Amino acid sequence: MANRKAEYLTLLKELIALPSVSAKRESLPETAHLLGSALEKLGGQVEIDESYFAPLVIGQFKSQKADAKTLIIYNHYDVQPAEPFNLWDSDPWTLTEKDGHLIGRGVDDDKGNITARLTALAEYLDDHDGQLPVNITFLFEGSEETASQHLDDYLAQHPELKADLIIWESGNKDAQGQIELGGGNKGIVTFDITAQTAGIDLHSSLATIVDSAAWRLTQGLATLFDPKTGEIKVPGFYDDVQTPNGREQALIAALPGTKEDFIKDYQIQAPLLSDKRQTDWKNALYFEPSLNIEGLSSGYEEAGVKTVLPAQATAKAEARLVPGMDPDKTLGQIRDYLADQGFADLTVTKTLGQPGYRSDMSDSEILKVIDLAKNLYPGEPVVSPTSPGTGPMAYVNNAIPAPIISLGVGYQGALDHAPNENIRIADYDDNINFVKLIIDSYTH
Repeated sequence: MANRKAEYLTLLKELIALPSVSAKRESLPETAHLLGSALEKLGGQVEIDESYFAPLVIGQFKSQKADAKTLIIYNHYDVQPAEPFNLWDSDPWTLTEKDGHLIGRGVDDDKGNITARLTALAEYLDDHDGQLPVNITFLFEGSEETASQHLDDYLAQHPELKADLIIWESGNKDAQGQIELGGGNKGIVTFDITAQTAGIDLHSSLATIVDSAAWRLTQGLATLFDPKTGEIKVPGFYDDVQTPNGREQALIAALPGTKEDFIKDYQIQAPLLSDKRQTDWKNALYFEPSLNIEGLSSGYEEAGVKTVLPAQATAKAEARLVPGMDPDKTLGQIRDYLADQGFADLTVTKTLGQPGYRSDMSDSEILKVIDLAKNLYPGEPVVSPTSPGTGPMAYVNNAIPAPIISLGVGYQGALDHAPNENIRIADYDDNINFVKLIIDSYTH
């Protein structure tokens, strides 16, 4: 049998070398075509849809079984920027092996997951005379790191895509080495809020009569949040929140880790907002929306003193959304509330947005994957109905109504989006075997 692992590690090296940063729109067509060639070489029917800036890659592998089910494997080939380069121990665009780890930008999020799954399929085909018990469709997008722009448009152009189960892009082992399996993620809407109080920056002696943009912005931002209760004050913000069902609440309650561990691990110094609201911290993390200021910029920020009255101030902000919440509706509520509080002059500009999603974790296809994990990994898998992070599950499920479960090659120290992103080779190998088990389960 061919050394499939080595073959696809070579592909991983080639993928890492392509800086497919969707935020900069770099190397996206080149990466898509490299993946398309790999799928064709493996025997797939490949289509590369280049209708938008980040091509969608579809690779289909058909089973001979007349009643075969269909498995969609979703991944993304775009990555986060690698800066700051000086914090990397090796070149981020060169796949580096060291001490049982593979290091490079995108090795966990998400290119290593792609090549592990291709390895699993290739090894399965080699072991079974090229025959599959299930139809497999690979779906690779190139804008996941920028809110999956145009993914919904792409999917609308491909109504032929159907599935009984969707394997999501990635997943981890937890700090105890247990495999984590997830079924959802939060949505998000990101936006800029800008105050403009003069045409030019002014001498700060004028602050007795002219409002500063920095004051104007921060005063407006302060109306959005109640610091005493930890509640977001925007009317209607919580109205559409989808309440978790009993199984979802039980799964979250069973997740490992305590509040004290969380505070220690993240070096938290401020009081927890969930304590102010008198809600359970895990429920808040997974089932509640949030409103966050990502950054503030105004006036003079260099060394020394400059007595200036800033004419402009900008905040980059985000609302993390849970299922039931609409990004545009939520942003409209925020904009309307600022106006009602006397801040209609603040400009609110949407930058990105997508809704949230949660799978039914009692679906038979998902329960099967959970049982298979017990056959491969030691101990009980850690099962979560959702993630605090964001992804395009809702777009995919709206177009292809099938249960979704996430699993992957990562671990707690993978450093996704950070310098020295890495995976452990042992976890990579485990994931290959897990995907082969999932494929083989459709034999029965």
